[in-house]
Amino acid sequence: MNSSEELTGRLQEDNLALKAQIAEMEEELEFLRAEKMTALVLGDAIADGICIVDSNGIVISINRCYTEITEITEEEIVGKSIREMLDNQYFSDAVSLEVLEKKQKISAMSTIYRNDRKVLLVGTPFFDANNNISKVITVMRNMTELIRLKEELETAELKKRQYKEELKSLKRERNENGFIGKDPSIARVKELIQYVAQTDATVLITGETGSGKEVVAREIFKQSKRKNGPYVKVNCSAIPENLLESELFGYVKGAFTGADRKDKKGLFETANNGTILLDEISEMPLKLQTKILRVLQERELTRVGGTESIKINTRVIASTNKNLEDMVKQNLFRADLYYRLNVFPIKLPSLRDRRDDIPDIAAAFLMKFNRIYDKSKSFSNEAITALLGYEWPGNVRELENIVERLVIISSNRILTKEDVERIIYMGEKKPSVINSINIGQLSLKQAVQEYEKEILERVLKECGNSYAAAEVLKTTQPTIVRKAQALGIPLRKK
Repeated sequence: MNSSEELTGRLQEDNLALKAQIAEMEEELEFLRAEKMTALVLGDAIADGICIVDSNGIVISINRCYTEITEITEEEIVGKSIREMLDNQYFSDAVSLEVLEKKQKISAMSTIYRNDRKVLLVGTPFFDANNNISKVITVMRNMTELIRLKEELETAELKKRQYKEELKSLKRERNENGFIGKDPSIARVKELIQYVAQTDATVLITGETGSGKEVVAREIFKQSKRKNGPYVKVNCSAIPENLLESELFGYVKGAFTGADRKDKKGLFETANNGTILLDEISEMPLKLQTKILRVLQERELTRVGGTESIKINTRVIASTNKNLEDMVKQNLFRADLYYRLNVFPIKLPSLRDRRDDIPDIAAAFLMKFNRIYDKSKSFSNEAITALLGYEWPGNVRELENIVERLVIISSNRILTKEDVERIIYMGEKKPSVINSINIGQLSLKQAVQEYEKEILERVLKECGNSYAAAEVLKTTQPTIVRKAQALGIPLRKK
């Protein structure tokens, strides 16, 4: 074969190889075109925006939905650098540059400044044969509607919480007998309720444990202009101190370890346009008393971890069985908060100070528990006399508990004196010292000591310790200890 033929053969071979390379390139180009079209068309089908940039961050193409979401036209963005679009404040964030830098999928939230829409961006890198990024495809999803729905859901959750509180209040009202009593001291309390209910004045209700402070608070609420708003009760002694602040004032997301990933409204906000009862206000930690004072003075609060002041329109009622004035003197309660709370004081009498009301209250409780337990029991005259002869250290609440136990335990339809004493003294036969004294055997001093011993033993048994007994008997704890030792009564440790 001569040299001419060899050259021709080589040219033909090169020509065939070149054609094969061209065909391969055309096939790859067609694949890339199809891939590009598939991504753009798919984005339109699912209402997501698609933006494709090259390895230099230059926009190659966008789909129709990208324009609809951003209101940025193809002429404005194609052929331009994403960096340039950021600098000109078309949007707050773009993930494609970070994808090019980190060579991995990146997600981020961004705001489109032109229409203030919130979007979720997901940027995905595509690599060539040399493991270099050839392009980045960013998928954009409009989150504005979803964020609006989230806010509506949070509002609905707040209303649900308010409705639950109102439902609890209504259930309590249905199962309770109202504010019963004809004693002059109670008549005065009812009069004070009528005076203050129609105002928004802060009320401080004081009285022994079980004397009906929450009943008074609900009566004020039911007779007030806010009766159609929420009623929220907070037991300040029942919530752990480390949780009380966030429960009362709410918190912003991430304010502390364990917090929800969203802002939470507190109980003051839950009670907005309604009434909040701060029960056992004497147990409020000193460090929180300043924030309570601000709510009363400024009618605003700041959530835990937040900086924004939130205006509220919440009426505050406080209650306590402690002497706040004494606590102020002992630096256990802030004087300024005490005076802010004590705008309109209502002091409840103990049940033993209005014994004439005991028959009516007991009858009302009996009617209530007869209905609940499907019974038809009634009191004998002797049973009422037994109830009248008891000191009631636990006040109305204790009377309610005693009547409920009588309805449950007693097999008699007519409740007797023995039934009452068996429940009150927990099965122990405990006749009155006065009735058992043989006149002539004891001197007046000895009789008084025996009666004093009976009272002290009974109150200590009910209260559990000398501190609570001192509060019930309106004396000091050292006096209780001294008298118990003198009368031979054993004491429990606090």
